[in-house]
Amino acid sequence: MTIPCLKTLETSGTLPGMSLVWMLCRMSACWCVLWAGFPMDVLHAEERASRFTLVLNGEAVKDSASGLIWEREPDYIFDVWDRSVARCATKTVGGTQGWRAPSIEEIKTLVDLDQQDPSLPAGHPFRNIKSGIYWTATPHPKDDIVAWQQSFFSGQAVTDQKSGTRRLWCVLGQAGQ
Repeated sequence: MTIPCLKTLETSGTLPGMSLVWMLCRMSACWCVLWAGFPMDVLHAEERASRFTLVLNGEAVKDSASGLIWEREPDYIFDVWDRSVARCATKTVGGTQGWRAPSIEEIKTLVDLDQQDPSLPAGHPFRNIKSGIYWTATPHPKDDIVAWQQSFFSGQAVTDQKSGTRRLWCVLGQAGQ
C-alpha cells in the first residue's frame, strides 16, 4: 500500500540520508493536511492531472506513465478475439487512424490493484470501464486457442479461449514514446 502524500523520491543524492529526511518531511506535511480535514481527492489531483491528458478532441487519453494513447471509451462491441483485434486496425478515433490491440503488458500499465470495479487509478478520465474484461493482442504462448485478457473488475490478467466474446480497448503508439 502506498501513502498517497508520498510521491516518488526526487533527490539529487547530494547528502546521505536526504531521502529519509525528504520522506519524513513529506509525511509530516501529509498528516498536517489530513488533520486539518483537507480532502484526499485534492492531494491526488496533481498526480492524476500529470499522468492522464485528454487528447484527440477529448476522444482519447495519453498516459504519461507508458507513453501510450488509449481510447477514452473502449469499444462497446463484444466479439471473438480475431475479429476484435482486426477491428482496432480499422478504427478512427479523434480523427486518427493507426489504432491496434494492446499487449497484455501494455494494458496492465493502466491497472491499479488498490482499486476495484474499475481497477484504474482514482480519478482516471476513462468512460464505460466498470467490470469490463478486455482482449489483448497477446496469444497464449503454448495454446493457440487461448489469449490473454485483462479484467478491470479485479485487476487480474487472465486467459480464456479466443472463441469467447469480450470487448477490446484499442491503443495508439508504442510504449515508452
